[in-house]
Order: sequence, then structure tokens, then C-alpha cells
Amino acid sequence: MSFAAAGTFGNAEDMVWSGFERGAAMWLRFMLAGIVATLPVVAGAAHIGHAQTAASPVASFELYIDEVYNKRRGGEIEFSVAFRDPLTRELNPPLRVIEGERVMIRLVNRTQTPRSFAIMGVKSASAPPVAAGARTTLQFEAPARGAYIYHDPGQASLAETRSLFGDFIVSAKPGR
Repeated sequence: MSFAAAGTFGNAEDMVWSGFERGAAMWLRFMLAGIVATLPVVAGAAHIGHAQTAASPVASFELYIDEVYNKRRGGEIEFSVAFRDPLTRELNPPLRVIEGERVMIRLVNRTQTPRSFAIMGVKSASAPPVAAGARTTLQFEAPARGAYIYHDPGQASLAETRSLFGDFIVSAKPGR
């Protein structure tokens, strides 16, 4: 069943999306993230908090990289890999920061293979592969206001990577 045929915005588990529909949904999510980037920052999922330092505030996040098994309509089990908030268990949570802010992201790889992390368009925001069962911390300065996508740039199968991305939203500094 396609998204359009479902006729409702019901439970996502009940919908089977074609490649085109997944791409369109990702594009819409990216565009909406750009609109949200102009709104005031609200603590997002996976957000540990803001710590004020002499130089600049620090936005801290923790993300698990988990293997996820979803039951699709018809009982079929689908395997994917996703970033997960360890507190809320939300998959691929949006990370919200303020431009110029120091960002610290702690990654915990709970999968069986090495995984990487990068934010498209932000050169300083990438981590080398994290071994299975290992963790690493990435620190960088938030880029200019806008919407970005974090993902695993490593060599993974299409079935795994279609869930391995999320929104990185940078809001303007207050008073701008």
C-alpha cells in the first residue's frame, strides 16, 4: 500500500512507502527543518543541555546507533539501523543548536559493524568510524543558521541507510 492509497496520516508502521515517496518525505522534512530553523531554539530530543562557559555555550547531545526491527503491514519484519535518543528512544531525533555555539555529540555504536557520523555541509562535524560497541565524542562550532542533515556516510546497504539520518537545525543567535 502506498502513502497516497492509505488515505490517512495514521500510524507510520501501517504504511509501506515506495522509493519515490520516501524521497519526497525526506525532501519535505528538510524543507520544514529550514522553516523551523528560523524559530526560537527549544530543547530537542537527545539534548543533554546547554552549559555556559566563558567563551560560548555548549550544546550537548548523546545518540545511540542501534539496529532496529520494525514490523510492517502483513507481518513482515524489516531491519534497519537508526540513530536513537537514549532517553526518549526517539529514532533520528532532531538536534537543535544556535549558530556559533559549541556542539558536543557523544556517539555510542550499539551495532555489530563500525559506523560513521557526519553533518552534510559542515566539514568540522564528522567522526571517523566508531567500532562496534565503542563510543566517541565529536566537538565543533555550530555553522551558520540553516537546516542540515546528519547521517552515516559509511558504506552501508540501502536497507540500513534509509533510516540512518536526522535533522541538524541551527537557529540564529538571539537578537539577530
